[in-house]
Amino acid sequence: MHSRYYDDFKVGDKFVTGARTVTEADVMNFCGLAGIFNPLFVDEEYAKKNTIFGTRVVPGPLTYIFSVGMWMRMGLLDYTVMAFLGADEVRAHAPVFHGDTLHSEVEMIEARETSKADRGILKARHVTLNQKGEKVMSMVMSYMIRRRASEHGV
Repeated sequence: MHSRYYDDFKVGDKFVTGARTVTEADVMNFCGLAGIFNPLFVDEEYAKKNTIFGTRVVPGPLTYIFSVGMWMRMGLLDYTVMAFLGADEVRAHAPVFHGDTLHSEVEMIEARETSKADRGILKARHVTLNQKGEKVMSMVMSYMIRRRASEHGV
C-alpha cells in the first residue's frame, strides 16, 4: 500500500494487517533488550509448575509492539505521519503464547483538523487477534498526519 494523507482517511475505514508469528527468539530478544527476565516469560519449567497458563507467555508490551509494527508495515503512514500522540485504552484481553500468529484489525474512529492547515489528528482503534480469532489486545492510537498541501495552500 502507499502512504495516505489525513484527507485520504475517513471515520469508519477499516484495515486488516498482515500476520506475524511470535517466536521464542522474538521473546528472548525483547526480554534482553528491555531487561525483563521474569520467569513467566523466559523459564518454561517455572511456567509449567507455577503459573496459571502452564507455559511461558509473551510479555504484554511485546504484543503491543507487534500490534504497532504490523500496522506500520502496511506503509499507510510511511511518509505522512508527523507524530505519534499516544495510546489510550490499552487492554490485554488474553495471553499470547510462543508460536501464536497475530494480526490486527484497525478502524479509524475519529478525525479532526488542527489549527495548522498542513496536518490533522487521526484516532484508530486497534484490535489484535490470534490465529484462533481470539482478541488478545486492543487500544486506541492517536497520530498527527500530514494533509495534502495542494488542497490547503501549504
